[in-house]
Amino acid sequence: MKRTLLRSLAAGAAAALSASGFTITAAAQSDEKPSHAELVQRWAEAGIDTQLKGLKSSLRLTADQDKDWAAFESAVKDAEKARVLALQKEQSGNLSPMDLNVAKAERIEQGQADLEKIVDAARPLYESLDGAQKQKFVALGRMLVPERGQFAKEIRRLGAHGAE
Repeated sequence: MKRTLLRSLAAGAAAALSASGFTITAAAQSDEKPSHAELVQRWAEAGIDTQLKGLKSSLRLTADQDKDWAAFESAVKDAEKARVLALQKEQSGNLSPMDLNVAKAERIEQGQADLEKIVDAARPLYESLDGAQKQKFVALGRMLVPERGQFAKEIRRLGAHGAE
């Protein structure tokens, strides 16, 4: 099972990297060179796409389960975009030490709100999964968010409430 999971992740990574390489190559051939911030955003999007494809592939969702995937995927992608933008703001070098602390606090606060959105979007999907799928979802899903421990805790809590 571990080999199948690793193969799924490797295949997804190869596909995303080749697609992102094409995007970067196409952008480099145009007259306008993308900024570092744009490249970082593209790399982050390619990375999260790869992780989502690997997770979805390893879960082997049924048609009914697949209906709930889109909301979860969208919440994860939205959270990742917001996180990258917040980190870029922090790293801009234009902030005073106090403004930097405020930006970090805002990023952490936004990250918590985004985590709650992800968990809410994951709820219908998670409840439809069987036991083995739930284990994979927690193990691989927590790699999608910086708040890994909180994600796993919240998702497991969903399972405890669903068993009542």
